[in-house]
Parts: sequence; structure tokens; C-alpha cells
Amino acid sequence: MEVPLRDRQGRPITYLRLAVTDRCNLRCFYCMPAQGIEYVERAELMTYEEMVRIVEFFCRLGVRKVRLTGGEPFLRRDFLQLLHRLTGVAELEQIHLTTNGTLTAPHVPELKKLGIAGVNLSLDSLDRRRFHAITRRDALPQVLETLELLLRHGIPTKINAVAMADRNEEDFLPLVELARHEPLGVRFIEEMPFNGTGRREARLKWNYQTLLDFLRSHYPGMEKIPDPPHSTSLNFRIPGFRGTVGVIPAFSRTFCGT
Repeated sequence: MEVPLRDRQGRPITYLRLAVTDRCNLRCFYCMPAQGIEYVERAELMTYEEMVRIVEFFCRLGVRKVRLTGGEPFLRRDFLQLLHRLTGVAELEQIHLTTNGTLTAPHVPELKKLGIAGVNLSLDSLDRRRFHAITRRDALPQVLETLELLLRHGIPTKINAVAMADRNEEDFLPLVELARHEPLGVRFIEEMPFNGTGRREARLKWNYQTLLDFLRSHYPGMEKIPDPPHSTSLNFRIPGFRGTVGVIPAFSRTFCGT
């Protein structure tokens, strides 16, 4: 192995995120305008061969875990081919995916066969009407089918839900309750309050602290647990629950005081 990569604190870098496409089939209002965005020309996207070479290169520098993201990875043609090739990278120990779940269900058995180490599933609401309002797409049944199949096949799964005032507050507790009987993680992400003018609005109803206060008011026995390496969330366990709950301070950690 070549000289390992290290961050500014001297810690080894063992985790790589790789976006396989910028395209997405949802139009979540906090992420993309209804008309979509101008995508990168397909000819300018990295080929799968180039992606594998990049992963191999970083593995020689100490990377052992890769997360494939998008856009929506399953919009990339023959995405499973990339997964098959990455499983052949000798030094790579874990492959993780982030997906919106709308196209994933038919591929879950193959993900299990490939030994995918974990899936992050974006799911802001369990209510079909609210899901449609947030994503501008009527795709909740497909996402729930994906979730059911991931759990049935024993693939470690985390749900990522953006916490939004007046949008999905009614879903907070139903989402948490998914972890009562299933061994999954439910994580709430602070909304990134960009107002479309290039400025950041710091006033958030649901920030890291208010989310924790809300959760503790309903689950007073909630206890902090150690966070896994590379975890972006602060994680907690609720007595009697098989899964965990977490909060990702996406805004306050990144921008507060700036």
C-alpha cells in the first residue's frame, strides 16, 4: 500500500463517497426546482471503468469503504454492473448505497447476493399525500416496497428524513416507530435553509436541539450510544426498540457562527 491518506488532524481516511450520476427522478422541493436542473452531459460522466480505477487507486491509499450516491444511482444504466466490478476490488471491504428507493425494489435480491453492507433510504414521509407534496412525485408505494424488501433480505438499512416545519412534522413519530420492531436506523436531517437568493436563513424550527427535545419528550428513556466510524449522525437508543434513532446536524454543524 502507498502512503495512506490522512486528514488535517492526522487521522487516516478510509471512506470514499462516489456520485455515479447527477440525475434524479424525484423533484424534492428542498433540493431541485419542479422543472429540474441542467444535467451534466452523459458523455462527460465518468465511465464505470474510470470509477473502478478511482476506487482501486484510493484503496491503495487506505480507503476500505465506498458509498455510491447520486442523484439516484439506479437511474444510471446497468448500475449493477458497477457493483459487480467493485466487489472484485481486493482491498475494498464495504460497499454502501444511498437511494430514494423508487427504482430499487427489483434489485434488492441481487444487492443481497453482492454483499452490499448497507443502504441509506431517503424517506421524508409515510403519508402518500405529504410524500407527493415534498417530492412532486407519487412514488411512496415503490419506496415502501423497497424498504420492506431490504428488511426482509437482512440488508442493514438507515432511513434519512429531512425535518421540515409545516411539511412532515406529523411523520416524525411514525418514522421513529419503524425502529421499534425493525433493526433499522431512523435519522432526522436538519433542513438546509437556503432561500433561493444565495443567502442562508439561520432560523430553523427543527434544528438539532429542538429535534432532540421533541424526541426526548416522547421517549424520555432515550440514551446516547457510540457513533460508528464516519457517522454523520448523533445516535440514540430507545428502550424496547430493535433499531436506533439519530439526528444529523447538517446546518448547525456546518454553518452556525459563520
